[in-house]
Amino acid sequence: MGRYLVMEIRRTLRNVPFLAYTICFPVGFYLLFTQVFGSGGDKDWSAQYMVSMALYGAMGAGLTGVSARIATERTRGWTRTLALTPLRPIGYLGIKLGASILLTLPVILLVMACGFVVNGVRLPAGTWFALVPLLWLATIPFIALGVAIGYSVRDEVASGVSVALLFVLSIGGGLWMPVQVFPHWLAQVARVLPSYRAGELSWRLLDGHQPFGSGALLFAAWLVVLLGFAGWRFRKAS
Repeated sequence: MGRYLVMEIRRTLRNVPFLAYTICFPVGFYLLFTQVFGSGGDKDWSAQYMVSMALYGAMGAGLTGVSARIATERTRGWTRTLALTPLRPIGYLGIKLGASILLTLPVILLVMACGFVVNGVRLPAGTWFALVPLLWLATIPFIALGVAIGYSVRDEVASGVSVALLFVLSIGGGLWMPVQVFPHWLAQVARVLPSYRAGELSWRLLDGHQPFGSGALLFAAWLVVLLGFAGWRFRKAS
């Protein structure tokens, strides 16, 4: 399994369009908004937007990557071929999950590096180190959603569905623009979405609070629901 996991990661890293979309776009979007439109010298705003774009990129790497790979391999018969090997379906799924979680790390680190080097974001060392595992944790529900999509639709549909959900969740969850500028009704909707609650874990840390406030219960509920949905689709397809 270890060799297959390494092969999966290397294969993904050779996928230039995937890397451009999941890494270059969030980094470029962060720099565009903070450099071209400017933050008015507000380092707190820049730090918050840094976290938002890191989460957006990690969500994209996890959600769109795993859904497309699973759907493509199911449609083309690769999973049926693997059934003839000692690798069991649960092992195959574990490798996809492991690769997806690991592949969210580059975009998180690159966006944070841009915040530090380009925008002069300065945070306590403990905050920097805590942000990475928090952002990793925050991506798990979306990786689970990607698994569910991959086991539900064909390859030609999976990418479109994943990208559409990524944009809806990112914009609606306040990752592209703060929820505070939303109309009241839209802000109320945003606060229910898993993307908002995922971002809130890190936003609270930036504000000097411990990350797991009352909203973390809603994030945990989304995590359980989406993991359960992914598990159900996996069992139905296996």
